[in-house]
Amino acid sequence: MQIARRRLFVAGLLSSMIAWLASALAKGRAFKDVGELRAAVMVSSMATQGIGKVLADPNDRAKFTAVVNGETCVSDVTNLFGYLSAYPDENADEAIARFVRAILTCQKAPIKDDSIVAIIRTRGYVEETKRLGLSVLHEPIGADLFVVYMADKPDSMSPLDAKDPHKPLRDLRVVSLENVRKWLPHLIADRSLGVGILYYVNGNTMLSPSLLLLDEFWTSIADRFPGDVLFAIPRRDQLFIFDEAGASKNEEVARRLIKLTIDDGFNLLSPQLYARRNGRIVAVSN
Repeated sequence: MQIARRRLFVAGLLSSMIAWLASALAKGRAFKDVGELRAAVMVSSMATQGIGKVLADPNDRAKFTAVVNGETCVSDVTNLFGYLSAYPDENADEAIARFVRAILTCQKAPIKDDSIVAIIRTRGYVEETKRLGLSVLHEPIGADLFVVYMADKPDSMSPLDAKDPHKPLRDLRVVSLENVRKWLPHLIADRSLGVGILYYVNGNTMLSPSLLLLDEFWTSIADRFPGDVLFAIPRRDQLFIFDEAGASKNEEVARRLIKLTIDDGFNLLSPQLYARRNGRIVAVSN
């Protein structure tokens, strides 16, 4: 019994030290690089009930794996680092806590139809998930872009497993687009660029690039963009559209905007400039 009590004491002390260290790492300070933030998130994850073995990815300083209910989940703190860098007054402890809660939702749970959405991602994203041993449900839509079917959860977007897709792909297409369509009343158009327009979905900005998939969206902007268009999606929460007529000037502005966004390094999606021609998505070469 004496040994058992000692083990309990040591375990309790270790748990307290981990919790304290997580707080000390995160509270009231900036993180000099993504690796330092990953260390703080990993420590917080280790101290969270329901999360098991936590391991750093030796090939990527932003990524780590955690075991949740026997399932290995891959996490990437790149966007969190960008968010905290962009908003230095944000409470880092709370942001990390939200991130860790999202890890807990990685475990398999019933997926409701009203949470399934169609999200735009690049070929690079799809190939990276394969490298990590994940099987995400996706299909190409043109150029290097893909639709990845995801569950829209409170703290994250969680890709559907291609091996367990919840329902037939043709039904997922219908359901996911209908759920994106419900957000059309929240569409915001920012015309401050002058030569183009920034579109985003207020209240669920991660659906902004998904507007590309909706006929209703293109109909709603047909008066402003009656023909073929250029578009850019440098971030996961924005959609920029430009007239392809007079493309030289518009393309120059679009590429400058893409470069500024990529240099900023926050919430990145694609450095490519695209066009929509006769309803088809194509890449625009330099």
